[in-house]
Amino acid sequence: MAQGRWLIFSLALSIALGASPSVADPAAGGAAGSGDLFARMQRVNTNLTSYQADVTVAILTHGPPFISPTLQGKAYFKKPDKNAVVFDTVPFIAQQAKHVVAQMEPPAEWPQVYDVTPTGDDGTTSTFRLVRKKNGRIDHVDVSVDDATATVGAMTYFYRDNGGTIAFTQTYDKVGDDYVLKQQTGKVDIPHYNADVTSTFSNYKLNVSVPDTVFDQ
Repeated sequence: MAQGRWLIFSLALSIALGASPSVADPAAGGAAGSGDLFARMQRVNTNLTSYQADVTVAILTHGPPFISPTLQGKAYFKKPDKNAVVFDTVPFIAQQAKHVVAQMEPPAEWPQVYDVTPTGDDGTTSTFRLVRKKNGRIDHVDVSVDDATATVGAMTYFYRDNGGTIAFTQTYDKVGDDYVLKQQTGKVDIPHYNADVTSTFSNYKLNVSVPDTVFDQ
């Protein structure tokens, strides 16, 4: 499933963790068992082609503009890499809030865009560092993966140009054989912008027809 992007007020995290890693080959070294784990990560939700879910996004900023909206909407996913959030309201804040729901691409698609290096394994959680092959605003992304479920539990984006960070943690529900996001908690800490964001997902409908026009909004 898609796990993983975004920000508010045009700080758009246009870093869509999109594509696959030239995995600095996890199978060849680094964290113990990381090769097997990475292989299992790529098999998570292999039969999930699309979904629709209700989403609630709560934002709390700690600097101007001081706002704390809670928005309702729908989240959509369609293979291979289409994601969208459509809120029930259409004012400016709802439009900008689309940039606050992190959406990471599936691990199977990492290697084409990132060099991925295993950095540790404490027996329950493995960590990886993703370095973008082409220079951009993001210096690297640190990712934590649950060894048992092979799902991404946390990711932190480190900005190259301003020293800021955006960190997300996420929990899952299991629906049939698929793991779907239950809640995602984020902390945005970059110059001139600091906020907490919590996104909660529910009422999933899996492998349903999702028109491509949804992703054009």
